[in-house]
Amino acid sequence: MANEKNNSSRQIYTNTPSGVHEQIKILQDRGLVIDDYDFARDFLEEVYFHRFLSYSVPFLIKGQKNHYQHNVKFSTIVKVYEFDSQLRSIILGAIESIEISVRTQFISLSWKYGSHFYLNHRLFKDHKLLNDSIERIQYQMKSSSDFLVKEYFNNYMDPQMPPIWSALELTSIGQLSKWLLNLKHDEDKSVVAKRYQLHFSVLQAILDNLTIIRNLSAHHARVWNQHYDFVCIVDDRHQSISHALCDGNKIYSVLLLITYILRTLGIEKPFFNKLVNLIEVYEINVAEMGFPLNWQQRFSDVMNGK
Repeated sequence: MANEKNNSSRQIYTNTPSGVHEQIKILQDRGLVIDDYDFARDFLEEVYFHRFLSYSVPFLIKGQKNHYQHNVKFSTIVKVYEFDSQLRSIILGAIESIEISVRTQFISLSWKYGSHFYLNHRLFKDHKLLNDSIERIQYQMKSSSDFLVKEYFNNYMDPQMPPIWSALELTSIGQLSKWLLNLKHDEDKSVVAKRYQLHFSVLQAILDNLTIIRNLSAHHARVWNQHYDFVCIVDDRHQSISHALCDGNKIYSVLLLITYILRTLGIEKPFFNKLVNLIEVYEINVAEMGFPLNWQQRFSDVMNGK
C-alpha cells in the first residue's frame, strides 16, 4: 500500500531541455551573479548544467532550493568545482600508493603458502566469494596488456592462472579489501596489516572506506562535501585516528586515514602539503568537508605518530 500511495503522488516529468543561454537566465533568476557571461557560457558548454547545480547547493539560501545567497558569483562555484577535481586527483594518487603497498603485503603470504596460494580454497572462508574474485581476475586478464600476464600464458599451461604477483596487478583496492576479509586465518590477516601498525579489522574498515572514495573519484563524482556511509570501527590503540574511524561521515575522515597510512609508508608529507595548498588556493570552507576547528593539529598528530 505504501508504494501505491507514493506512486499516486508522483508526477510525469515534462521539463524540456534548456540551452546554455536559458540555463544562465535560470541561474540569474535564482539570484546567482554572472560575473563573466562569456566564461559562464563556455563553462556550461563543457560541464553540464545539472553537474554545476550540484556544486552550487552550499550557496543556496537555507531551506530554499532555487534561491542563492546574496552576491554569490558563478566564478565562486566554479572554484569549488575545480577544487573538487584537484582533490579527487590527489586522493586517487594517494590510494594508488596504498593499493600497491597492500598488494605487496598480500604477495608476502606467498613465502608461506607458495606462488599460487590465492587459488587454495582451504586458506579462505567463503569459497563463493573466492571464486567470484578469481573469475573477476580471469575476466580482466582477457583484456589485459600486462607483460607479466602475457608472458605467463605464453610459457606455462599449469596452473591455469598466473602467480599472485601477476594476478594482483589486476586488482583494485575494493577487491583487495574482499581478499583480506576472506582470509581464513587471523595470523595471515595480521601479516597484511602489520605494515600499517594496525589490527587487521581496522585495516579492513579503512580499505572499505577508501573503496567508497576511490570509486566516486574514479567516476568524477563530487566528493568534497558529500555525506558518506562509512564503516565504523573502534581503535583504542591509535588515538590520533580513532575519531575518524567512527565519528565522521565527511571527506575529512578519509583524508586523515589516508594520511595515517601514508605516514606508515613514509610518504605522507607530499599528500598533506598538496591538500593544504589546495585548501588555501581555492579558499575552501573546510567545515563543509567535516574538518574540525583543530584540524591542523589533528593531521600533525597523525604525521608525528601520536
